[in-house]
Amino acid sequence: MKPQSLVVLILLTIVIFLSSSTIAAGSDELKRDILEDILSQDKPGLFDDYGELQLAKTKMQTVIQGMDSRDVTSTTKAWVDISLGIIDDFEVMVNVSESSDPFDHLTAIEAADRLSMSINKLKGYPTAERNGIPMLSELALTRFYRGEGKFFEQAARNTDETKVKIDYEQNSSIAYRKGSMPSEASRMEFEWRRDKRIYDRDMKRASEYINAAGVQRDNAITPSSGFFGSNFMGILKARDSFEQAKGLYEKHKDKELKNVKGIEDEIKDAYQKLMLDTLLRIVIYLLILSIIVVILWKDFKRWGDELDDTRLGEELIV
Repeated sequence: MKPQSLVVLILLTIVIFLSSSTIAAGSDELKRDILEDILSQDKPGLFDDYGELQLAKTKMQTVIQGMDSRDVTSTTKAWVDISLGIIDDFEVMVNVSESSDPFDHLTAIEAADRLSMSINKLKGYPTAERNGIPMLSELALTRFYRGEGKFFEQAARNTDETKVKIDYEQNSSIAYRKGSMPSEASRMEFEWRRDKRIYDRDMKRASEYINAAGVQRDNAITPSSGFFGSNFMGILKARDSFEQAKGLYEKHKDKELKNVKGIEDEIKDAYQKLMLDTLLRIVIYLLILSIIVVILWKDFKRWGDELDDTRLGEELIV
């Protein structure tokens, strides 16, 4: 073999050896980095409430530790990052749901829906799926949905405003269904559909009463050639129609009542004006009647006096 060829062969051997060492060292380093990421995720509060997530973390650690360094690749890091991200996002979601504000719980449910998508993505990695890591996260998420179902069910029980109650009942039904509780989901769905049917019916009737009250008020304040008191009777009908609508709004504690308060004020003003007008007319009629009675009384008195004089004259003649 020529000296030049021997030198080339030696150099190639060195390059191959160094390359192999670099790859092995890189895999070892990646494995160490992944394990450090797993071990650094310490969430005692979350893990106490959701032991499934701690088990998922322990399972990840066991799987990575048992893998040969050469098998730890960027794909491995990808599914581990997804799983660790699920745990991080789960903690944020749980913290939001600890609020007593239903709006925060809606935000938490939206976060849960995004977590569900991440879990489905995690299922696409055979190693993670084979070791049940997505399943553990899914179990924790299912329990979370159940808790939200109970929260909104209780919130529905504690509110008097029917419109809000319907929303809470619907949210409860959806959360129960996502939490794999079909019986509770069906029960809450029945309740919100029943309450919505009654609410829609009553709100339709209330709207009809309000429209009728407006028409009756307009007719009452318009000069009429009808019989005396027809305008006043009209405003009484308008007031009765509004009271019917008001009763329905109060029944459901509906905020729409505030929007129609102006109609009530207008009806009250018209009622007072027509009441005064009616009383004034009655006084005038009574005054005229009194004058007529006085005139008639005087005529009768004069006629009586004349009759007495006539009788007295007849007696004197006799």
